Amino acid sequence: MLTRRIALVLRVGAIIFGVSALALLVEPAFFLKFLGIVSQSDQVPSELNWAMRMIGLVLIIVAAMMPVVAAFASERVLRQVAVVMTLVSSALSLLTVSAPGRWTIGRSVYVVVGGIFAFGYIYGLQGRRRNH
Repeated sequence: MLTRRIALVLRVGAIIFGVSALALLVEPAFFLKFLGIVSQSDQVPSELNWAMRMIGLVLIIVAAMMPVVAAFASERVLRQVAVVMTLVSSALSLLTVSAPGRWTIGRSVYVVVGGIFAFGYIYGLQGRRRNH
């Protein structure tokens, strides 16, 4: 049961990261405005667009690896990944809260989604180890 819970959270997280990666690659300015980091009327500097596209590329790697880990990792490795992802999800939520700019619905959504994933990984860790 533990492996199914964590694997499910990893697979759903991969979808969210994949969609975010595509948004960052295709239209980084929209993503920045969605999170309220820049206002709707601001012109986004090309350096910031470039940085967001680089983050999008990194998220593609993460999105590709998460379902692979979910499918092939042992229970011990899944537990370790879930601990790391709990910390990462929590940190992403906190960073989103403290991001510069104004508060938007997009920012609220990302904070809530990050929190849901952190709790999802914690829930996944509540199972028993079968072989030990």
